[in-house]
Amino acid sequence: MLSNERRALLFKMLLSPSLSFLSLHQLLNRNTDLDMAEPAAIEFVTGPPIGPPITTAEPLIVFVARGAPPAARIDPDQLKYYLRPALIELQAEYVRKYGKLEGRSYCYCPLIHKSITPLQPDSDSFESLTDILVYGRTYGLDIMFVLNHWDSITSDGPTFANIFKGFPDVKVTIRVYGTISVNNNCAFYDLDAHRVSAHYQGLIRLEDEFVIDDGLRYVVRVEEVRTVRIGVEESIGLMMQMTGRPESELRERILWML
Repeated sequence: MLSNERRALLFKMLLSPSLSFLSLHQLLNRNTDLDMAEPAAIEFVTGPPIGPPITTAEPLIVFVARGAPPAARIDPDQLKYYLRPALIELQAEYVRKYGKLEGRSYCYCPLIHKSITPLQPDSDSFESLTDILVYGRTYGLDIMFVLNHWDSITSDGPTFANIFKGFPDVKVTIRVYGTISVNNNCAFYDLDAHRVSAHYQGLIRLEDEFVIDDGLRYVVRVEEVRTVRIGVEESIGLMMQMTGRPESELRERILWML
């Protein structure tokens, strides 16, 4: 469960007049400080590669980051581009830990949706993820989604299950760059996407297996994050009373992390 100290920090930052979308995102996700400056020149391929992979001996590595859409209408492709620095930083952390990517197939998957919102199969985010799974099936290729924190895909269990349950023939590893608790440094955690999907479908119960593995850690951590995100969204009225600021301003401040 979320500690009172962390809840207090969250609320304090929400009331800060200097708060930005990224600092809100960083609060729960413990992200590295980033700005929107243009990263060093790098090929930025979104979606699955065109044509066969470089090798089928290694999984396709897919770097995933998510942002929630703002209230104002902004082109989705532009919003995805705003996630580019976070994706490049995630890739850099991956390379520092696991080595260079030369000779391996990889791509980027920026997603624009609220973590807590169920995704329909025809939504852009759902299709972006399943397009990559289709690519894996087509070429007999394992897939590794590298997430920029626990709920970069979704914190909605049925959505998670629906994304992966149609691809039991594709081996899918999720490698999360996140923290287990507020005081820990970020690290990578691996889990079997199909095992977590089976949990969300009610086919197995990870907590009944008496094994504290990263699949169970993922479920517990995502539930914690989901609880916080829902709680923050429900707190807008209270924040208005305490600060006197308009709802639109406060909502803009929290939307990016939801």
